[in-house]
Amino acid sequence: MKKFTYTDMIAHLGVSSAHPGGSALTKKTFSNENILPDMKVLDIGCGTGQTASFLAKKFQCEVIAIDVHDTMLAKAKKRFDKTGLDIKVIKANAEKLPFTDEIFDYIVAESVIVFTNSDLSLGEMYRVLKKSGKLISIEMTAEDKLTISEKKEITEVYGIKKVLLEEEWKEHFLNTGFSEVIIERDHEANNNQLAADKNDPSEYIDPKLFEILQAHTEVLQKFSGRLGYRIYRCIK
Repeated sequence: MKKFTYTDMIAHLGVSSAHPGGSALTKKTFSNENILPDMKVLDIGCGTGQTASFLAKKFQCEVIAIDVHDTMLAKAKKRFDKTGLDIKVIKANAEKLPFTDEIFDYIVAESVIVFTNSDLSLGEMYRVLKKSGKLISIEMTAEDKLTISEKKEITEVYGIKKVLLEEEWKEHFLNTGFSEVIIERDHEANNNQLAADKNDPSEYIDPKLFEILQAHTEVLQKFSGRLGYRIYRCIK
């Protein structure tokens, strides 16, 4: 019997903005970025393609969208075809990016790194960024120290390996090689954006996926005020 994951749940529910803060935070995060039409942007863990679509429309730049989940990729392609956007979609793993060195001006990773082996994925992101390029990442962040059992509860629900404090994330980025890490809080913070945007659910959704959704909701309620997120702008 297939064991479903949190990622399976958001894929089959077709959640447009599963990352903390949702599409409103994405738009706010990029409102002051000067992305030019001749720049190349990589959206890692593109999901159903909402952020990639937004970036391509707003900046008229080249966007490449990657994900490892077939359902996500299919829904992203459907979105791009429907809107007529020329966005390349590639099935790829953040831990082994299929690109040569230093070719992207920007990398976007919204609630992605925490789901990977971050030593590998961050190293790959750094590798494919141009000098002075920027990684913009929105990641789950603990607001205070959690006990071992609390961390275990969170990691089991989301299928992640660790839950980091803000200073631990910063150290991780700097140790990867990034020269500067600018950290921002979202003052209109809202962790649970799963139903906030227009979604694209699959025709059949296994009932077990709703159990994962319920577990997600319970974790957010239980750790309200202790489990948040940050926007990390990392400059190579």
